[in-house]
Amino acid sequence: MLGTVPDRMGPPFLKSGIENIRRHDIAWRGFVVALLLSLLSTGCSTQGEVCRDERPFRERAQQQHGNGLLVEAAALSRAESESVFGVPLNDINVQPVWLKITSFREDPQWLFPNAIDRDYFPTFEVARRASRVSTFSVHQLYERLSQDHIDLFIPPRMTTSGFIFTHSDEGMKALNIDLHSPRGRETFSFVVPVPGLPTTYFAVNDETVDQEFEADDLDEQGLRSWLRQLECCVADAEGIPGDPLNVVFVGDLEQLRTALIAQHWDVTAPVTSASLRRMVSAFLFGSRYRYAPISSLYLFGREQDLAFQKSRAIIDERNHMRIWLAPMTLEGSPVWIGQVSRDIGVKLSGRLWPPTTHIIDPDVDDARFYVLQDLLTGERIERLGFVKGHLEATMSAPHYNTENDPYFTDGLRAIFFLSDGHVVPSEVELLGWSLPPALEPYRAFYVTPHSSAAGPKE
Repeated sequence: MLGTVPDRMGPPFLKSGIENIRRHDIAWRGFVVALLLSLLSTGCSTQGEVCRDERPFRERAQQQHGNGLLVEAAALSRAESESVFGVPLNDINVQPVWLKITSFREDPQWLFPNAIDRDYFPTFEVARRASRVSTFSVHQLYERLSQDHIDLFIPPRMTTSGFIFTHSDEGMKALNIDLHSPRGRETFSFVVPVPGLPTTYFAVNDETVDQEFEADDLDEQGLRSWLRQLECCVADAEGIPGDPLNVVFVGDLEQLRTALIAQHWDVTAPVTSASLRRMVSAFLFGSRYRYAPISSLYLFGREQDLAFQKSRAIIDERNHMRIWLAPMTLEGSPVWIGQVSRDIGVKLSGRLWPPTTHIIDPDVDDARFYVLQDLLTGERIERLGFVKGHLEATMSAPHYNTENDPYFTDGLRAIFFLSDGHVVPSEVELLGWSLPPALEPYRAFYVTPHSSAAGPKE
């Protein structure tokens, strides 16, 4: 059975969806900023979050090995960067990444830093930037930084360690370590934590996934049926339906976070005095805040387990996604239910807290398609399917979320079967279930022939 649709009348589509976006006058922004500032509190968090203890970066370094190579990687926090180098490198948007590479092979290896960060910083450029926030000269800094820079050439049966200088990330950082030799290329993909950003993301780990539920284990047909019967939407604290649940991930936590972080989805900060100050600053200066808090919505009787976002030019605009661990597995693999939408503006919420809320792009299917593009581009999915989960809505007869914003949809949920390795888009299996309306007439071209055995189209 399809999820129910809230039977609520809202303002006309154009009025709620467009005029609200134009409420960015100076007086309104001033009111919002004053209200936010008046609600700022001290301490690490206003929601029970605790500032995380920081282990030394070498202790928390992650390891991978293969084909005679052992690679260790860690990303330094703001405090660690200043402690190691004596300069607040994050203030100049530079983040050191520590690597240790051990070769047990007979051929030499060549490390390519542009796989880690396409626009990485050479040592002299870091020294020049750092001289602006330091009492040391450019040459003094260059000498210091050069001593700690990793050797990019690794002789046979040798170990090398040191730093590569990248752009700053908080919370989590994705790294691809490419090593080239006469025999070819070896790639090691990491997603490593960056201490310092309080976030609920770290409350979820492999142990909590295993212990969260006594989950029912389903086959594909069972999962498909369950997803069709799942409620249509997330809900607010009062249980009022909101934005549609439109994405599903099948895979373990490591696969999920790697797929998203590697495509530059950022984790979100909780509502704290620090995050509110950064929001106010971004709001005032029309800039972006990559880790801006996301409000709590509910599914399975609890708020989201994970939240990710991709900020755009200004804080008013971003893609954001909430994800819940589902109370079942697919043949032993965790299932995650998500809601993704695109923020295109800000308006007053009509509540004391939070005083503002984002306006979503009414074309929520495009937000779903954005995730599909990202995962295909990142080569992180091996199969893809769609199931019905909501009643269709058109631009002229939209549904409304909890904030009375209109949205329209074909009612489908995209299911992404995550992969450990890289799968090129042409090799991704498209299941013969439902298809978006634009693809349905061309089913024979897109659907993998044997996938129809998984069940008839809807």
